[in-house]
Amino acid sequence: MPKQLVLGAFETLTPNFIGNAWHHPRADTREFATLGFWRDLVSTLEQGGFDFVFLAEAIGYPMNDAGEVPEAVIREAVQVPVHDPMAIMSALAALVPRIGLVVTASTTAQLPLLNARTFTTLDHLSEGRMGWNIVTSDNQQALVRLLGLDGITPHDERYARAREFVELSLRLWEAGWDDDAVLADKASKTWADPAKVHRITHDGRYFHFDGYFPATPSPQRTPTLFQAGTSSAGTSFAADFAECVFIQDRETARAAASVRTLREKAVAAGRPADAISIINGASFVVGETDAEARRLRDELNRTPTREAAAALFLGWSGVDLAALDPDSTLDDVSTEVGQTTVAMWRNPNGTSPTVGEVLDSLPSTIGGVKFTGTAEGIADQVEAFVAETDVDGFLVENWYGGAEGYVDVIRHVLPHLRARGLLPETPRHGTLREMLTGGGARLPEWHPGRRVSPSA
Repeated sequence: MPKQLVLGAFETLTPNFIGNAWHHPRADTREFATLGFWRDLVSTLEQGGFDFVFLAEAIGYPMNDAGEVPEAVIREAVQVPVHDPMAIMSALAALVPRIGLVVTASTTAQLPLLNARTFTTLDHLSEGRMGWNIVTSDNQQALVRLLGLDGITPHDERYARAREFVELSLRLWEAGWDDDAVLADKASKTWADPAKVHRITHDGRYFHFDGYFPATPSPQRTPTLFQAGTSSAGTSFAADFAECVFIQDRETARAAASVRTLREKAVAAGRPADAISIINGASFVVGETDAEARRLRDELNRTPTREAAAALFLGWSGVDLAALDPDSTLDDVSTEVGQTTVAMWRNPNGTSPTVGEVLDSLPSTIGGVKFTGTAEGIADQVEAFVAETDVDGFLVENWYGGAEGYVDVIRHVLPHLRARGLLPETPRHGTLREMLTGGGARLPEWHPGRRVSPSA
């Protein structure tokens, strides 16, 4: 039996994201700030059989170390404007009854109690369909200049902070209230049994807490935990906590290596090898013929300007390609920001592209694997990619913007994948954790969140 894949959609609350193609003729994102825009988009995904929609966060916008913002950022809408993805989640929970809802929240920019309470609230409102994409925030310059943080936090230290943030969050979610703490007994005037609501104490390096978690346990208690990042610190963090991991590899060999590393680290952390669902970014361009599909892909690749693509790279990585020697490579470039992004342009065999080559190829290489061809041909490509890499699913990257960006995939490609057994015949239902892991609504027994106690 082939592996049945998990399918998500990659979005953010901006008019322009992965492809820098908001001005493409098929794109229609002018109303991105309205609820109607998102109702149509997410309803299209739900009806098409997607398991979840993922809204990324962009707290800042591309800027260099001096705080200078390239003109292309404003002119071409490169992560600006950007609105709050958390704010729309409760509305989507009411508008779409089945699909999972995943949103990014930063352990560098947020506080554990408020973040935990928000996710618990949303998990209640969505009947257990919430997922948290845990990030440490790649755009550190923005956090310093816009949020007033003291300075850029080194990459590995951000993961140390994230670890403590998640450990405290798990104690709030899992140890704050017993399952039977809420009585709501009118006769005795007892809403909750005080003996079953526990004081949480935490005195750590980054966070201190002494009190009660004020939100009652939600259907999942802990939202389904996602993570993105394939640095050494990122994969070690994922091996301990993540249930789903996003990777964004374009080449089969690189994707297979990422999957192998994550599975090996999961086993070393005492988890089953398949305990993490590994989901690779992917874009789909479908044509009636291979030649038409290639033409459409080339058209997409020519849509963003070089300046816009470079600005997006700056926002994701902290590296200003325009300031580097075009004949150099990124092999010796260090960054405390997007190490995963920079690593994608380093080849261990000494054939890394030059900065000039990176700039010229960015529009065609931003994002994950590119599937291009007829619907049946793409199904062949997907089947081969899964067989060679062992990925568990795909996060579909919307290159046009709006619901239109998913129509070709839903109408033409997904039926072929279902016919091959790569997708379930009927869409998955239940809590997000049940849909993505096949287990129960609560954290699995192997997860460290099941072993927490009220006090450290």
